[in-house]
Amino acid sequence: MFNKIAIRNIPSQIFRALETLADLHDRSTEAEARQALRAWVEPSLVQESRNTRRKGVAERLNRMLTQVNAGRRATKLTTSHIAEAIKEERAEDVEDWFLGEKEPSFSQLSAIAKFLGVDPDWLKHGDKALYPPEYERLSENPFEAVDWLLSWNPATGASDSKVKLLHLIRADNPTGGLYIVKESDEGHLLTFYTSIHISEEIGAGGEASLAALFVTLELLYKRYTRSGNGVMVLGYQLRPDDIAQLTNGNTHPGSLLKEGARSMWWEDIWDSEMAPKHNYWPGWKSLYERIERVISARTHLNELRSQIRQGAVTMARSDG
Repeated sequence: MFNKIAIRNIPSQIFRALETLADLHDRSTEAEARQALRAWVEPSLVQESRNTRRKGVAERLNRMLTQVNAGRRATKLTTSHIAEAIKEERAEDVEDWFLGEKEPSFSQLSAIAKFLGVDPDWLKHGDKALYPPEYERLSENPFEAVDWLLSWNPATGASDSKVKLLHLIRADNPTGGLYIVKESDEGHLLTFYTSIHISEEIGAGGEASLAALFVTLELLYKRYTRSGNGVMVLGYQLRPDDIAQLTNGNTHPGSLLKEGARSMWWEDIWDSEMAPKHNYWPGWKSLYERIERVISARTHLNELRSQIRQGAVTMARSDG
């Protein structure tokens, strides 16, 4: 679509200069006038685009810092902390990024993302989410599953990191989906969703997964949390609205994992002594009894349990 304007009262000397330029460029006077308007207006459009870009980056930077600080248990971070961490000479430059007065480079944005444990594509382009959740099909081999639970994800570019806190989350609803958040020794968090449902509302396939999970949790408790490896495991039950925030990836997971949502379900659900004493959700006891029957009927799971319990006895003796 082309718009038209009529320009009157153009000074004669300006019009003659326009005609001269038109002859020089071998085009009509009207075409030369269009080119002159374009040359005058386009720089302001480019500047407006740059301003919009800087404003968008600044909004994401400020949103990121707010989210990170909401989830931190330690001292809140400021722009000067960020400047020092990514080896900038002056905090003022970083402050200008947050104010939208200057635009950081892609490498500087990547450095910030790595330092704060957020997704670099979100920070640079607005793609994905701050903390995009990943799908994990937890192995039904308990030893493989525990190895995965207690190892960091090298795909993030932080392969030296170690898991410091492991958060096991059950959705507090009838289907009871299982979610996992790993927290590194650097304070970064990774969120995973699984196909496992800790609930009576499961079929035969769900029974097999839960039977393997029961044995996995027993191994996690007996052979790792008591072995002094420095990893703390915490359980939670989160409301559906908190689960929605966790899975949309735009809220710092740490801000959702509040002490009031803590639950010892993961330590008790496999334990024949403790499970009957509790009722963490409707259907807890019947689910425990049902999955225990499944485990009892499966030779390989019983053998694994014997290995785990023998290992726990051996460790207890060596510790004593």
